[in-house]
Amino acid sequence: MRIQKIGVFVAIVAFILLLVIGASCSPTAASDEADGSDNEISQSAASTEPLVIERPDGTLIQRTPTEADILSTLSDDWPYHYPEQMPAYNIYYLDADNRGCNACHDDLAVTLKSMTSYLHVDLTNSYGIQLTVQQCIDCHTFGFYYITNQYSFGTLIHGIHGTNSQRADCWNCHLASGSGAGMQLWDLVKHNQLRGITAIHDVEGEFSWNQDKTTPAADIFDFNWQYYELDYLRYENTLNNVPPDQEMFDNWTITISGEGANELTYTLPELIERFGSETEAVTFHCTLNPTGGPLIANAVYTGVPLSRLFAEAGISPDAGAFTALAPDGFAEPVMMDNFSEAYICYQIDGAPLPWSQGYPVQLIVPHSGAPASVKQVSDIVVNTQAEAAELHEWNGWPREAGTVAADGTIPYYTLEGWPYVDDNGYRNKPNAGLFDFEEGQIIETGVPYTFSGYATAYDEQIVAIEFSMDGGVSWTSYDTSGSNKSNWVIWNFTITPEFDSAYVLSVRSVSETGRITETPIEVLFNAKTF
Repeated sequence: MRIQKIGVFVAIVAFILLLVIGASCSPTAASDEADGSDNEISQSAASTEPLVIERPDGTLIQRTPTEADILSTLSDDWPYHYPEQMPAYNIYYLDADNRGCNACHDDLAVTLKSMTSYLHVDLTNSYGIQLTVQQCIDCHTFGFYYITNQYSFGTLIHGIHGTNSQRADCWNCHLASGSGAGMQLWDLVKHNQLRGITAIHDVEGEFSWNQDKTTPAADIFDFNWQYYELDYLRYENTLNNVPPDQEMFDNWTITISGEGANELTYTLPELIERFGSETEAVTFHCTLNPTGGPLIANAVYTGVPLSRLFAEAGISPDAGAFTALAPDGFAEPVMMDNFSEAYICYQIDGAPLPWSQGYPVQLIVPHSGAPASVKQVSDIVVNTQAEAAELHEWNGWPREAGTVAADGTIPYYTLEGWPYVDDNGYRNKPNAGLFDFEEGQIIETGVPYTFSGYATAYDEQIVAIEFSMDGGVSWTSYDTSGSNKSNWVIWNFTITPEFDSAYVLSVRSVSETGRITETPIEVLFNAKTF
């Protein structure tokens, strides 16, 4: 075993030129051309072992499986004939250690954060969620207002990696499929190409779940692109460690107005004194969070229930929506038929909000996308049914394809709709993520290991978490129907690998309406006898 010690924040290896093997070359032909002897090549390949990386905490990562006695792939539908002696297929033929994003970028989130020419959303996180190329694709497919060039992920990455400084060979990133599927991304299909993986049908393990995990204020994600004036101010105050401004807190006002409402204006201290506060844990989930992504939090907020202000304002029972606004013009609507409660929040974990979360006040709207939780909210305008029909965003989500406005048009968005709307509904609804685990991580054979992660579905309850270890051929379902939809579900799944091999765990969640995670999260791990 060759071990390379590196820190989490250091790139592991430079790109290495791939072995070029002719399409017509068999293992025998290749070996004869190189050395004139099958046996010599086999001995050479046998000494070539997968790269193992040791993290500072002692965790071992091996992205390429060891073949040894296990020569099957995740897809075990086809029998193989293996000669008694053969090269290490994954290393010698596939050159697997030098393929995929992590061959050059040890941590994709850190790579993005370290860019100096462009401010990318910070995807580093305290959950140990590993950023994957599938998550990058999820975000860079289509995002109205978020990205300028739609459906451009391939063009973007080819442009970056075509420069002299970042130049890469096509085969570092791609697989040329012989099945007619054409060029595919290695990271998306590698588990069906690598040998040394054992498929387990109808996997069983010990399952438990809870909704207790909370996110400290300092670890809540901040979608820190500067679109509006106050975005810049909050960003600069965070960078410069500016302390909370008590005068701003004392003088901040919130106004309720609109059709069928008695206009009310209170300072934040007056609101707190008059209407009282509640402290609740609420899941705060970005609409652009990809499947398994880190743009999610479950934090403990303290705030004034908005329903109490609505009661005093006497809003019409026929109101169609309300729109929350910040002083710089940022606005997001929430449909009344989806509204159960919202909170005018001024504390997280019993302390004032940090600037990044909207000090001195943020509207937190459970069951909605994060944009509905407007930072530094100052006005809440009640909308009529007719006005609601013209709104371009609902509950933090852009309007879906096929929605017809009052004038008969389909407004704002392409016919394909929002990027996360597909044949199943939403790509990240329901969502499922994996905590504190890396692709290729090594665990001990014969010793129980517990995988853990989250699941959430915005305004729908999570009723099941499902696991597969045969590439999705079979799924084992575990019930979570006692969960509440205001908080994420934290799942725990314990398995005990019986023998040394590589395995692939897939995880997805199911919502109360039958939605299933469109692209399950998938991770390879290695069981070894220590």
